[in-house]
Amino acid sequence: MRWRPATTEERQLAWLWAAAAAASVLLWRFWFLLAPLMPACPLRTLTGVPCPTCGSTRAGLALLHGELLNALRFNPLATLAAVAFLLGGALVPVWVGLVRRVPELPFRWPPGLRVAVPVAIVANWLWLLIAGV
Repeated sequence: MRWRPATTEERQLAWLWAAAAAASVLLWRFWFLLAPLMPACPLRTLTGVPCPTCGSTRAGLALLHGELLNALRFNPLATLAAVAFLLGGALVPVWVGLVRRVPELPFRWPPGLRVAVPVAIVANWLWLLIAGV
């Protein structure tokens, strides 16, 4: 993997990511107020079948309560994405600020990643269908 110096825009984006992650944590009480206002899933309402993102709100609320296993039960992929978002928001500014280098990413995703992403989405959806969440 090749590394290159981070651009000004990438460093700004890192700080924006950190601010968004920090705001998500600092404003956790507001999430409890907003959650009941979220609309029901239209697919689940009409058909009874959960969509691939069903349970994301409940997973987020479980994470805010510190219940990682419950969050994983409600929607594993959304839970992993939320944890990655928060960890990345904490680590990226330090990385770009101290190391000041970023990996040079390929224009096209490698074949394994092009397969892994849709497989992860389908596996998550199957989990939601089987678990009946």
